[in-house]
Amino acid sequence: MSIISLKNVNKYYKTGDSSFHALKDINLDIEEGEFVVILGKSGSGKSTLLNVIGGLDGYDSGSVIMEGFDYKTANDAVMSDFRCRKIGFVFQSYNLIPVLNLYENITFPVNISGEKIDDKYIANVIKQLGLDGKEKAFPNQLSGGQQQRVAIARALANKPKIVLADEPTGNLDSAIGEDVLNLLIKGVREYGHTLIMITHNADIAKYADRIINIEDGKIV
Repeated sequence: MSIISLKNVNKYYKTGDSSFHALKDINLDIEEGEFVVILGKSGSGKSTLLNVIGGLDGYDSGSVIMEGFDYKTANDAVMSDFRCRKIGFVFQSYNLIPVLNLYENITFPVNISGEKIDDKYIANVIKQLGLDGKEKAFPNQLSGGQQQRVAIARALANKPKIVLADEPTGNLDSAIGEDVLNLLIKGVREYGHTLIMITHNADIAKYADRIINIEDGKIV
């Protein structure tokens, strides 16, 4: 069963009188519980595709529908609320809030959405990611690998349907990167989320259920 479906999606970036066709007639169905890797070179359209799936970027034609929710019909406020409740994001830059401790960073999306924090669930996520005992530590007291784990925990905090990860191991050395990748996959498998990950690393792709290759804005 598809959790999200893209039909004939086109995206242009316009600058003055010129435009760049970033996504070209994208057709993609992603099943619930799948781990999908989007593979492609720099500038191929990977991040644009992920941003459209996540509702961070609009698109010019076609449709994006997640569990019956049509992105095109939503205004900014509705889309923001939907993202907060349904989608978790893990980026290459951790985007942690410096003045919040580890626990506060992880639970920030839950507080923003107005939902009640599930303390048992959050504690289990923290434990699964090897962060227990560091709940009161601030980002500047954590290593790069630990900060990325916090970002993963934050992405899972709202029990999202989909987790989107854009080069989540790109800033880490190979050993820590592989550890974080395994933890991300384990965390997603543990809670039955759908994971969509961008990478240019073919070695990471071998862990995926399915690989989507994108080139010059097209799925090939």
